[in-house]
Amino acid sequence: MSCWRLSTSKLFRQALIKCTSRSYAPSLSRSHHNAAHPRASLLTSLSKRGAITTSKSSATAFLFVSLAGCVFWIAESNSRSSSGGFGERLTISELRTESDNQDDGFILKEMPFPERTPFVYPSLTQDNKTRLLILEPGSFNDELKCKVEPVDRLEDHNYEALSYFWGERPGTITELSTGKPIHITANCEAALRRLRYENDTRLLWVDAICINQPDKSELSKQVEIMPEIYTSADKVIVWLGEGLARDSLALETLDRLRSRVNTGLDLRSLVRLGWYRDKKSGKVFSGGADTSVLHENEYEHLINLLLRPWFRRTWVIQEVASAKDATVICGGQSIEWELLADVYMRLGDNFLPIDQFGGEDARHALEIISAMENARRSQSGPLSMPLFHILVATSFSECKDPRDRIFAVKGLAKDWADQRGLETNYKADVETLFKAFAVADANRNLNLRTLSCASGPGNSKHPKLPSWVPDWESIDNAHPFVRYSDRTKFCASGGMKAEAWHSRDRNIFCVKGKSIDSVAMLGIEPSKISLTAAVFEIDSQKIAELEDSLRWLQECEELASKRDRFLTAERQEELWRTLTCGLTGDGFPAPKHYSGYFKRYMKFMANAPTRFADYLQEAQTSPPGIRSVTEAPRSEKHGLIEASLSRWSSQRSFCVTRTGALACVPKTSRNGDVICVLFGGEVPYVLRPTGTGSFWVIGECYVHGIMHGESLSHDAEVTEFRLV
Repeated sequence: MSCWRLSTSKLFRQALIKCTSRSYAPSLSRSHHNAAHPRASLLTSLSKRGAITTSKSSATAFLFVSLAGCVFWIAESNSRSSSGGFGERLTISELRTESDNQDDGFILKEMPFPERTPFVYPSLTQDNKTRLLILEPGSFNDELKCKVEPVDRLEDHNYEALSYFWGERPGTITELSTGKPIHITANCEAALRRLRYENDTRLLWVDAICINQPDKSELSKQVEIMPEIYTSADKVIVWLGEGLARDSLALETLDRLRSRVNTGLDLRSLVRLGWYRDKKSGKVFSGGADTSVLHENEYEHLINLLLRPWFRRTWVIQEVASAKDATVICGGQSIEWELLADVYMRLGDNFLPIDQFGGEDARHALEIISAMENARRSQSGPLSMPLFHILVATSFSECKDPRDRIFAVKGLAKDWADQRGLETNYKADVETLFKAFAVADANRNLNLRTLSCASGPGNSKHPKLPSWVPDWESIDNAHPFVRYSDRTKFCASGGMKAEAWHSRDRNIFCVKGKSIDSVAMLGIEPSKISLTAAVFEIDSQKIAELEDSLRWLQECEELASKRDRFLTAERQEELWRTLTCGLTGDGFPAPKHYSGYFKRYMKFMANAPTRFADYLQEAQTSPPGIRSVTEAPRSEKHGLIEASLSRWSSQRSFCVTRTGALACVPKTSRNGDVICVLFGGEVPYVLRPTGTGSFWVIGECYVHGIMHGESLSHDAEVTEFRLV
């Protein structure tokens, strides 16, 4: 078999020549490694067998590489010296020990490997837990060499954990005892080169190396113990990839921002109306926050970092969530994960123009950071969230194998801890797995929450999937009401127990309930709410988005007023509660004073496009660096309403029902679709008749006046709905 080769351009070759003499190992002192320590047993036993040579001056750490392709770094402070050792908390630190004046481009050495048959994995025995990788020392451009050895107990070893994204380009590492190549990806190879010591060995767990990937039985077993592997690690290192100059600036910005955002204040209270013209770019930004929060090009640096592929990978969620401690490495720089997460979570989309500079990928990266850090901070075993909630929260992440949507995160869930019923099995097809989870979740929790994420008729990538089963590859709305069931307090079926069953082949789901209403008048396609109480670039596109938001709000008012031909006070109350779905942006019941906030917000929005067009014209005729802030005491209240609209109604379609009620229904709803309350359901559901006595599930909905069991007093008969 021919070996993969790495091609390099002339520029890369020149860079390789320049960096040959440089050290890429972390500038961290190493103390003597205690060979008598129980966690040194692997290296000691290998040394006795001639696998490696140890000395009093050698130090061994353990590195762990995940299925997602990220690097996690774990080490113990008591095995390092206290001066610059792993026990110290890291902020921004250089991983190189010599001068580094070059840009951190992606450098790979072109290595003329001869044609060799690949490494053949000996099977793991019944006593073996997994394999560990001993990374041999060398300079950055030396050939990567390692030994792969089975271990019985993870707790006997100090290992470092590596979390990275795989990537597509090929790379390779040579297994020392056999001289055979192990094929990995170029990004994995780059991580190992950065983390390799010049004079010491390192012990790692690398998914691409420590698991015999083609062996599906072994892969399934190893994936099953991933939470244990990560939890047992002392520290996790996140490898974002080789760095660019802008990435270095982003990490430096995060380090500086820690003190600026860690004030204990609600940063939304700093939001002001107005404008600011950037000195360097000349771009015009909204007045946003006090000038001490963010400066000049820091917006772009921070958002560009979020576009790294690592943030989109499904597997990284489990890896960070399981970590006791974590460090992020990008090229030659590092930063504490906790610092990075804290700054991004505090800034959020109020102080970062996410949609304009980064789009959906950057927005999802922000949500992933928040989910991972919240999970990590609460970690003392399985997370408090059930698997369904974790799947919804991670539905926009990416993985090559659709089955990993479930396999990559189920080890984090409290309701699947130490329980059988959804074992990792890569021999099962996608449809079978997704149906199995939907049925198991309903049986285990005695509720209907999976219907809130139903794939719907003809919307799934998997045509054999019933409409009532979620397609975890393409969830339309990552914020269903049932994701926040501990906050919303919705109880549409009045606490009645579910009366439901499924067919033997799991293609049909039967459930009892009542048909309450139907969709009569749908509004226009909902607009993505364009935030005004936030930092954003003021340009013609932003002004157009504000006009779209205003147009959508005005049409909702018009639809609501058709019943009485004008908007009565009672109807106004129904309108704001329906558009907010009766909830705050965080999912708690909206307090009564939101009524006043909503009225003031609608009045403000009526002139918002004109206001910001005037800001833009004024700023473009002013010198760069000038800021004009209009004090607006109630602008932070606008932010509360915008947060609620953005989270709830902008993800759904506003409508008027047959009985005149106001509702927010799934975007795929049609006039004539049936609104039902199903026993055991927290929320009402929209169903569509198939014409053959069965129904397709469209999804959950909000209907004003029936969210807390009021519909049970209706005269409608109890019906058995056959969902297909």
